[in-house]
Amino acid sequence: MKTVERWMPNGARAVVAALSVTVLVAISASSTAQAGNYVVAQCSPSVYPGTPDAGFTSTSAHYLAHADCTSGGPGLQITHSLKTGETGTVQGAYGAWVFTAPPGTFINGGSVFSNLATDVGQHGYVAVSPDAGSGVAFSNTNDGQGHTAGIPPGNWRYLVARLECTQPNENGRCVGGAGGAHTNVKQIRIQLADVVSPSVHTGGSLLSGEEVHGPQTLDVSASDEGAGLRSVQVLINGKSAGGEDLSGACNPLPGNLTSRLSPCPPSFMHTFTLDTAQPPFKEGMNGVQVCVSDYAQTGTANSACESHEVLVDNLCPGSPVAGGKAITSGFAGNGTQERTLSFRQKALIRGRVMGDGGSPISGAQVCIQGRTDLDGRPFHLIGTTTTNENGGWSYKLNRGASRRIRVGYRYGANQVLSELTLHVKARATFHLSKHRTHARRRFFFSGSIIGPLESHRVVVVKGTVPGAHRRYLIRHARTDQEGHFRVPYSFAPLPVTTRFVFWAVVPNQNGYPYARGRSVGRYIRLSPGPAPHKKKQGGHR
Repeated sequence: MKTVERWMPNGARAVVAALSVTVLVAISASSTAQAGNYVVAQCSPSVYPGTPDAGFTSTSAHYLAHADCTSGGPGLQITHSLKTGETGTVQGAYGAWVFTAPPGTFINGGSVFSNLATDVGQHGYVAVSPDAGSGVAFSNTNDGQGHTAGIPPGNWRYLVARLECTQPNENGRCVGGAGGAHTNVKQIRIQLADVVSPSVHTGGSLLSGEEVHGPQTLDVSASDEGAGLRSVQVLINGKSAGGEDLSGACNPLPGNLTSRLSPCPPSFMHTFTLDTAQPPFKEGMNGVQVCVSDYAQTGTANSACESHEVLVDNLCPGSPVAGGKAITSGFAGNGTQERTLSFRQKALIRGRVMGDGGSPISGAQVCIQGRTDLDGRPFHLIGTTTTNENGGWSYKLNRGASRRIRVGYRYGANQVLSELTLHVKARATFHLSKHRTHARRRFFFSGSIIGPLESHRVVVVKGTVPGAHRRYLIRHARTDQEGHFRVPYSFAPLPVTTRFVFWAVVPNQNGYPYARGRSVGRYIRLSPGPAPHKKKQGGHR
């Protein structure tokens, strides 16, 4: 090998110190690179005879380029020729075939078969060079014979096959036609490392930031300035939901080779349509990730990912009938959207599905969703019904706790909702341990309340004399784990037999999904106790 000066294309110049230093620096730089590698074959008759990435440059019209990469051809050839009346070529003039690593990549290996010959000071050589600094000639045996040489490891930008006036024979010129001088190269293998990651950007209705339903769009755009893009992958909750394999567009060749320095598409743009009602989507929060990778035959390809959180609501099944733009709902009887019922009652709800201009949508499916009226409880599907010829629908709710009701119509990605609030009064059983008692004798109030979340709830026992307007707070009780309560009580003395009534009240309380309710009344008869015994005072007379 030899060091090279003043041969970079487009006027760039490389100045080197010593060959040994140049090679050591190149090896050190490549050992720390983290990239995927790929090998490009050009002017290779048995594999790929094309040379689309080879460019020719010269500083003198005396250097002629010829490309013949057929099985018997010289390959990429440079020869020297003088016109009539010309005597020679100035020192340093050259012609060169140049391969340039794309931005984001560098040449770090490979091989070249060369046939070099010298004549009247014209020499051929094959070299590599970085963007700035020293270049290295790794094949310079000008014996007219074929040789295969390996490209030295390094961070090289250019691979150059060159014919140059290096040893002038008269007044700084290579005088003579130098018809025997030539530089021929073929069977070119260029290994490149891609050191720049691609970029990816996403959008579309799926990533609107709103709650989404049914089919949604996901816009993906990506780019890579190095080897190009090989794959695009869409992951939903860690599972594949779409993407593109671009390897077929990466100019593949037999033997795990490619024919281009930038083999794959430099950019990608596509809109995916994903149905959020189908797996791997799920109800609630979903992880959406889009990853793109560039090209690598060995090592690890560079990749880039963009991740999002998407809230999906497909509790309402899609309707087979389109056209609904609005839905109404209300409780039967008064049409209100909020109602309070006793525990034993069932609520009938009804409404309409309407299209443009309020036109009725018949045969549309309406979904009924509900959740217990507690913070953090999710909605679940209760049932479905179908609209009649007037767009009307009705549905009877089962007994249960206080609920938030959501009535919906969905067709595809479009959904309309109407909400109702149903308050259900708490139900309590209530018992007295006695129905007759005397003053100062203890008896018990007991009973239970319904669930859910019935444990450790407050129950208030109240009482009065039948017919009286005033009600008295008698006792506070608290339920056990199973919703039962039991508290003692005893009467103060009364002069006459009296009848009392008691009942249990379940007040509104946080975390208990029922409105204020009460039990039936229970009666007890209080009889006066015996008169207290009096001691006699004084002695007998």
